[in-house]
Amino acid sequence: MKKLIVLALIMAVMVLVAALAQAQSPANDLKPTFISPTPGLYVNGWPAFTVSYPKEWVEMSPPPGAVLRAGAPRPDSYPSPSFIILVWPSPRPLEEWAKEFMPIWVVTMTDIKILSDKPSQLKDGTPAREVETEYLYKVDPTGRSVKNGPKKNGFLLVTKKDVTWVGILLGGDEGTLREDVKRIAYSLTFQPDREKPVQVPPDVRAFLDMYCADAVSHDVKAIMAHYSDRFLYSGAGKAYTERLFWDDPTCPIRRGVISYEATVTVFEPHGDKAYMDGFFLSKEKGDASALKSPMSFQQIINEHGQWKWFGNQK
Repeated sequence: MKKLIVLALIMAVMVLVAALAQAQSPANDLKPTFISPTPGLYVNGWPAFTVSYPKEWVEMSPPPGAVLRAGAPRPDSYPSPSFIILVWPSPRPLEEWAKEFMPIWVVTMTDIKILSDKPSQLKDGTPAREVETEYLYKVDPTGRSVKNGPKKNGFLLVTKKDVTWVGILLGGDEGTLREDVKRIAYSLTFQPDREKPVQVPPDVRAFLDMYCADAVSHDVKAIMAHYSDRFLYSGAGKAYTERLFWDDPTCPIRRGVISYEATVTVFEPHGDKAYMDGFFLSKEKGDASALKSPMSFQQIINEHGQWKWFGNQK
């Protein structure tokens, strides 16, 4: 009888340990939202981070440059409050956040007032910037023209990893945003243990190496040959991306890279397509330091035996 009791206790402990192990699975088991969406949790590929939000909130098509847009569902109305997550490279310091955002805001907003602007930090101590705003829409999030609309309140939390900016923009109806909504921004958690390099098939590695070689040559025509004609990133096509290479002064290729290398941290093949994320390591003229910037485009597609960038379309 004693042996049976001891055996039962051992089995109970084993079940408990297994349950705890499952509940406390390491962060590197998480798959990016693009591969495996989880209600209420956004998982980015690189840089590796998560953002939590209410499970009942609905996802919407993100604008160019954003990786997620979600908001509280409302009948017969645009979701509000809502937020977007943006990931982009820029060498500017956090204190110069306005130079990054104002050119974008003035396109759709007017009467913009900065109510507060102060340094902050994430839960792990990563430096951040917190900004509260008030504004009127010229064009609402659906693209419709707005006249004499109500004042809106916005909240921005922005941080950096190397030269990669991560920004969370929250917006709501008239009045101060609730603290529980602001906590969405502060749920941002970097997970460097999900950023270890992974091996990719030889033909994919050859594609990346050739893309990087053409980037160093600064030959835009050669660079764009690595993009599918069906390429789409948050609704922006191949022609839009080509204009960025010509016109965007923050683009590493425009700034005169002398070396460009690709490191893959996530790779999942799906037929003639593959999800891929990671970073480019670049060096520029007159700067001995190497900078990491996100791969961003998320998918590649095999067209007639050649891999090409395909974007974040589903």
